[in-house]
This record gives sequence, C-alpha cells and structure tokens, in this order.
Amino acid sequence: MGDITGAAVHAFALRDKDLTSQTGVELGNFKNFEGRDLVAGLDKKLAALLGTTYDKIVVNDMVVHQPSGQIFLSVERGRSTDAISAIVKVNHGQLEVLELDGIPHSQVRIPHEPNEKAMLEFATQRSFAITDVKYYKGEIFVTGVSNQRFASTLYRIPYPFNAQMATSTVEIWHTVHGEFETRAPIIRQLIRELQGEPYLFAVYGCTPLVRIPLSSLKDGAHVRGDVIGELGYGANPLDMLTFTDPFDQKEYLLVTMDTRSASRLSVLDIATAKPQPTGVPIDFGPSGLGKTQATLPIKAEHFAVLSPKWAVQIWRHPKTGYRLDLSSLAMPYCFERKDDMSEMNWPNGPDPFHYREHHREISYMP
Repeated sequence: MGDITGAAVHAFALRDKDLTSQTGVELGNFKNFEGRDLVAGLDKKLAALLGTTYDKIVVNDMVVHQPSGQIFLSVERGRSTDAISAIVKVNHGQLEVLELDGIPHSQVRIPHEPNEKAMLEFATQRSFAITDVKYYKGEIFVTGVSNQRFASTLYRIPYPFNAQMATSTVEIWHTVHGEFETRAPIIRQLIRELQGEPYLFAVYGCTPLVRIPLSSLKDGAHVRGDVIGELGYGANPLDMLTFTDPFDQKEYLLVTMDTRSASRLSVLDIATAKPQPTGVPIDFGPSGLGKTQATLPIKAEHFAVLSPKWAVQIWRHPKTGYRLDLSSLAMPYCFERKDDMSEMNWPNGPDPFHYREHHREISYMP
C-alpha cells in the first residue's frame, strides 16, 4: 500500500483467515453480455460502514485476489489532509473492514518526498509523492514525484524490505506537449517480460505510452523512456493491466481512462514498437501505437480482472451524480447490453447475435 502522507510503502502479509472464498457468487450471463450488481449503491454502503456520508467517501483503488475471488477496496473517509484510510473487502455482496492491526506488517520509507507545502498549480506536490505501486518478482516498483531537480522518480525496492533501494529519475518526450518532460510522473505502470527481457510499461497524464527496460533502472540513473504511442490528449489513465481474450487467445494491454473509452493494444505490438522521434512538432492526434489501438466502452472509475471471462468495475450510475455500483462485466468486449437502447431490447425484436438462446446460462464464481 502506498502512504502519501507518511511517504512510505506498507506491506501486509495476508493470512488464510484474512481471505474469504467467493465461490457461488453470481456473475451474470457471459454469452449474453449481462453482468450483475455485486454491490449496488457502493458509496452509500461504504459511508454507512465507515460512519459518514456518501460525499465524504473516496475510493482510491480496487484489486482482486484471483484465487479466492476476494475484491479489496482502498477507501478514504474524508476529503482533506486528515482523511482516514481503510481497506474494505467484499464478501458475498457485503462490505467488511479488513482489520490491519493483527496482520504481519513491514514498511519502508520513500526518500526525497516533496514538502507538504510545496504546490503545483492545482494541487500539492505531496499528493503525487506516490502515484502507483506494483510488485514484480521480489521487487516493488514505486512511481511518483520527489523534491529533486528531475522530479519524476521511480523507486525499485527489494521485498522483503531491507536497506537497499534503487532510485532513478525518468524523462520522456511528450508529443502532445512538444517537449521533454522531467517533472510529470508516471501515473500507471506494469512490468512484463517480453521476448526474454523484462520491461516497465507506463502511461502518463495526457496520455503517452512509454516502454523502459528494467535493466536501465539502476540506482542514480537518469532514464529516458521510449514513447511508443500517444493514446490521445486531455485524459488521465485510471487502470493499466493485461488480459487474454477468451476468443482469440491473444494477450492485450488495456488502459482505462477518466474521460473517454479504454484503449486496447496487442502485447506483441508494445514489445516491438519503434520509439517515436523526439524534437517533432506538437501533434494532438493519437500517434505511434495510438493509431492501432482499439477502444472499449468501459466507463469504470476502477477496473480489475476477476477471471478469464469476467472483470469487475466501479462505475457511476448515469441517472445520478452520486451513486456508485460495483458490478461484473463480461470480457473482452466489456459492455452491458442493457445499457444501450436499441431494436434488440424489445421482447420480439431482432436477435442477430442469438442473445435469447443464452438467456439462462448464468455464470458463478468458481
């Protein structure tokens, strides 16, 4: 867990009793593109659980422990510097606070954290001290902003924690902005081994896709990431993950956005894509791999893969400004048939995709 206020990363070693198998939870009709609300009115139920009102609830992230199907939410009660954090798990549609006090725990401090009073134009620098935390083969990778001259920083930390840590600064050429950037941090990252070499893939705000060989991330290194695609402008990445399409069995990279449809790219393509040139004029259009991206109609504020055929999403109900729902979503097309008004919605309407033949084929958590 990333702790921005304390400038630290905490690791809790979950035990069997901290996880509850979700076997038997109904997910929906996969062949009919019909998910299920796993928790309707999530924000109000979190508010009731944490003793506040829905407008004081912030869901920061969501992860899935796939062997058990347990969904975990990182939640804050409050919207100021004194907000109280909690980890909430979803147990057969009910919300439970994960009591952290008795769980084996270790932590490591992140150096060079920004001063609490240092400001950006629209937020404090400290609010970006940690932007993402990922684990890969015995190491934790932490991205964010430091108080150094080249503020965009990446920490590579062995786990279990010891006194060692590699700190690198990162810069990129941002085509949409037409300049080298050394302060804007990586917002989302993942680490994958491709063609025998591990890479860190990253997405920034406004949304360049970047590839960095792990071999270059050494202590004290200043690294220039290869921008291999511009996914568009005026958006921020929310989640970044890979999944295998159950139909064509190919692996894809998925980046969900806050203001537009999600981007889907072939993992093979991101391994072999040529870096975009630097020093070129500003270009607001998608470029590089951005020109080959497919879009998926994901409207989630948080998104995670639950199983080969199902994802879970936290999304805002379109009829209200406040209601959040936690729902299942069929992969890989990631849309809810009931959300779109069309001729096929009529009971006696056309059925070109044979939806009604699969009306009773309900999936459950294995």
